[in-house]
Amino acid sequence: MFVTNDLSFHGKVAIVTGSGRPNGIGAAIAEALAVRGACVTINYVSDSSALRAADLAESIRTNGGKATVVRGDVGDPEVARKLVRETLAAFNTDKIDILGRFPPSPQSKTRVMIATAQV
Repeated sequence: MFVTNDLSFHGKVAIVTGSGRPNGIGAAIAEALAVRGACVTINYVSDSSALRAADLAESIRTNGGKATVVRGDVGDPEVARKLVRETLAAFNTDKIDILGRFPPSPQSKTRVMIATAQV
């Protein structure tokens, strides 16, 4: 299998929910997007993930990327709207290009997508 590493997300804005979990796929996706130029919002829910989320954002920034951290359970529509608003403000943009939900939940992903359309 051939794998290329030249995919660019320069200038794209991404929200990756569940990316504050230690050693989780969401964190790996957030890092991969940032390395390829995306501005990344790291979203987490629990106190136990707060430090990991902050560390991940700091690591991304130290390596020249752009990252912000927003806490909240996107299963709540108001929290989903907050996540979108804070992402737009953090990266001074009017759109979200990439949405990753980890662990995947169609209901929560739909809420973030609706929140994006409403902001």
